[in-house]
Amino acid sequence: MDGLLLDTEKLYFETRRDVLENYGIPFTKEDHVAYIAKGFPVTIQKLTKLVGSADLGKRVFDEAISLYNRRLQQGEVQVKKGAIELLKFLNQTHKRCYVTSSAAKDTIIQTTKITKIDQYFTDFISGDEVPHNKPAPDVYLYALQRTHADKTGTVVFEDSTSGVLSAVNAGLDVVLVPDWIKPQPTIQEKAVAVLPTLADAIPLLKKARTN
Repeated sequence: MDGLLLDTEKLYFETRRDVLENYGIPFTKEDHVAYIAKGFPVTIQKLTKLVGSADLGKRVFDEAISLYNRRLQQGEVQVKKGAIELLKFLNQTHKRCYVTSSAAKDTIIQTTKITKIDQYFTDFISGDEVPHNKPAPDVYLYALQRTHADKTGTVVFEDSTSGVLSAVNAGLDVVLVPDWIKPQPTIQEKAVAVLPTLADAIPLLKKARTN
């Protein structure tokens, strides 16, 4: 969801940066990269290490999430280019679509409803439903089990290094649509395709149907 369907990473970065600045702690875009697609428990751990206190780390996290949610409600999160086109195509061709995100379940549901993309999905699968979040394969293995999907008939779309590794480690084909940081060539090579937008996947899917 984050960084692939929705342009949320910018807002996550800005809200954490602004809260940390209130405590006199600098936070850069380069720092934020380590937090992408890791899930909230890892985020809290990293913030705790950054500020040197478990209490302060949790306070920073809570304040940043509160600020994030206020700005989300104000409509500051945009749907990524090509996302609606791909989702409509998949729905029209009777494909089941699932959000499989490192985020918490309530966050996924809230965010997809506010941005009005919830209508395109069969269900939502979250990182807090499995023992280990991305880049471990747990969330995708759980998704396969829960949806009764066949690996050969499943394709994953990811935007980050940890997401690609999670899908590949689960034995799934993955299409990479980079967001903030373009993954290293060794990561790109693990994807079946690297595309500029989600809409660019439509011709590939049409071709796959005819083969």
